[in-house]
Amino acid sequence: MNSDTTEPRTSDAGEPVRRGRTWTITTTCGCTVSGYLPAWADADPSETGVLLDELTSLIADMNHWTRFPGQRMAVAHRGVEGEDSEVFRTSIDCNPYVGGPLPRLPVANVRIVGDYWLHGLTPTALAEVAAQLRAQAALLDDEIQPQLVAAREDWLTQQRT
Repeated sequence: MNSDTTEPRTSDAGEPVRRGRTWTITTTCGCTVSGYLPAWADADPSETGVLLDELTSLIADMNHWTRFPGQRMAVAHRGVEGEDSEVFRTSIDCNPYVGGPLPRLPVANVRIVGDYWLHGLTPTALAEVAAQLRAQAALLDDEIQPQLVAAREDWLTQQRT
């Protein structure tokens, strides 16, 4: 186990683990506010020179996020065949100061393709999506692909006679 004072923590993959940080926003009148910036967040929302009137909305709109790549596939859309698109791109997002009934906890968002999303997934809901995708992959591998092979062989046989 790594000691906090002697060496940086590492993940199971041996990569450095970033510790939680602090964001800071300073207004033009010298007021400063700060808050927790999670180690997983890819961007630091810190700013200086913010007008005092804009501070409240800037904090309310704050989003901590990290992104995970999807898969590249040729997707047909509106008659355009084989358009290279990213599918199942995922992010973890947290809007810690949002008003209203929305949760302030981190959630996963999965962009299926284009403007089709699965939003606000809890860990349990994300696991359910993953299980559904595994079941669909198994159907493709175990049933549809063999039937497609048989259908093509049958078609070719019938075309030769």
